[in-house]
Amino acid sequence: MAGLATDAEKFKAAGAEIIAISVDEREKSMELAQKLKLPFVLLSDRDHRVIDSYDVLDPGGKISRAAVFVLDRKGIVRWSYIADDYKIRPLDQVLLEQLAGIN
Repeated sequence: MAGLATDAEKFKAAGAEIIAISVDEREKSMELAQKLKLPFVLLSDRDHRVIDSYDVLDPGGKISRAAVFVLDRKGIVRWSYIADDYKIRPLDQVLLEQLAGIN
């Protein structure tokens, strides 16, 4: 998330809105967002509504897998990345290129 935070203005300029989603309790998500000084929303999805709808719940059932989805203005997924290792994320440049391709 740190990379996304660093490039938040670039994403905004590309017409994107960043929303992070976690299975953590709302209070814990808010604390993390404040601690990391995230310039975007970190939502709590304790009931797994969004996580289940995108099929990214970890096989252990306690956390979501690291995933990135690029949706167009109609909410259609135009690009996605789902990883088994939460430490591996696509580069911001890759995401910006995907955004440029749909705008």
